[in-house]
Amino acid sequence: PVWWIKEIPFNAAKFLTFDTSTEYLYETFPIAREDIRLSLVVSLVGGTLGGIAAAIVSNPGDAVVSVLKKAKTDLSAIDAAKKMNEKEGLNAFFKGLPLRMIFYSLLVSLQFLLYDFIRFSLGVGSDDMKLYLNVLGAALSGTSGS
Repeated sequence: PVWWIKEIPFNAAKFLTFDTSTEYLYETFPIAREDIRLSLVVSLVGGTLGGIAAAIVSNPGDAVVSVLKKAKTDLSAIDAAKKMNEKEGLNAFFKGLPLRMIFYSLLVSLQFLLYDFIRFSLGVGSDDMKLYLNVLGAALSGTSGS
């Protein structure tokens, strides 16, 4: 489906940037691992950066999807992108980027903040999540965990 041209880059950038930035912040400020409030701030900052990165990489796909929704014809995604490029050049693919950066940074930062708040409230640590995912992965692949 055509929405994949937006969603795959969006989610890849969101998680990659969040993971990289929070890892860097925890290495820079190790005390944040011990203090729940600081840890939530790290999540908020990582989510904000993840949202901004996601907006930047997914904006061209978002713009193409917007053109396809407005079109009264059965344009393909490639035809819509060609038409946009011919009409307005590369700028067509980055229309609305500042607004999307604000919107997605708020959305993603709140997603990760809520996720971490619930995880901390339930007493689930990141090592617990890794252990669970290792066991699940081993079960799905039919191999033992060792």
